[in-house]
Amino acid sequence: MAKNIHLRLILLLLVALGLRFALTAREVRLAAGYTLDRLPAELGGRPAVDLPLSAFEVELLAPEGGAILQRRYDLGTQCVWLAAVQSRTDWRVQHPPQICYTAQGWRILEQGGHTLPERGLRVQRMLVEKDADRRVVYYFYTDGQHWTSSYFWRIFHALSDRAVRAEVSTWVMLQLSTPYAVAADEARLAAVVGQLCAQAQRP
Repeated sequence: MAKNIHLRLILLLLVALGLRFALTAREVRLAAGYTLDRLPAELGGRPAVDLPLSAFEVELLAPEGGAILQRRYDLGTQCVWLAAVQSRTDWRVQHPPQICYTAQGWRILEQGGHTLPERGLRVQRMLVEKDADRRVVYYFYTDGQHWTSSYFWRIFHALSDRAVRAEVSTWVMLQLSTPYAVAADEARLAAVVGQLCAQAQRP
């Protein structure tokens, strides 16, 4: 019974937000939000390497004003890959990375929420495997104000801002991954995520 009540409340809220969106669609203000140029071009004094995108990736992930960045941070004995997808109003530009990993032949061994101890940042964590390659993956979404690991809450925040404040912000999905063999590999990835967030949040 309580579950049905919650579902009805959520449905009513979505209807209300939809009505509010319809009423304010022509008055929406564009906010700065979070953009790819806020991502650091180096970490730990080492410059990053921007990786080329295929035409298929651009067409699939960045239609209608979206943008995508792929970057590699070489940190001595370990490398970290960054994939960042920017979107303003087209939510199709961003989707949970499980879709891409599965489509590319990766097997998802583990997945779930994970809190980084040093920053308290909540991320989604995956452990994936393809042939002899095993990687640990973290991803989350941000518009510079909201930081969430949930695709549902990413959409909810965007809808809420648009409905309540008549404001649309740029969102970025940040995905970081590294080869995984021992726990220390993941600890270094968590440290990189912390550094990246600290640099990206600087004005």
